Amino acid sequence: QVKINVLKVPEELIKKNSVVSAEVARAMAVNVRELLKSDFAMATTGNAGPTKGDSDAEIGTVYIAIATPNNVLVEKFTMGNHRTRIVQKAVHKAFQMLQKEILKF
Repeated sequence: QVKINVLKVPEELIKKNSVVSAEVARAMAVNVRELLKSDFAMATTGNAGPTKGDSDAEIGTVYIAIATPNNVLVEKFTMGNHRTRIVQKAVHKAFQMLQKEILKF
């Protein structure tokens, strides 16, 4: 619900692509950037387990999106099956991706 109510991700986009998808990650990053009036924004969506939940994505699947002033980069990762490690890896990778994009400016 946060994706829909706060980040303004269209519910139809989630229904069409799944909550764990490149399209939803992209929409989240773009909308966060607009909402916060920032130059850069990042968003993650994934399945850290222990069960699949509302998504068809396998446990460990994570999409990370970086919205810049000129572009939106989205990458898919498979980060294993241990919940805490998936979250730690996703955070680390998101900040790596953000730093790489910032350094281009």
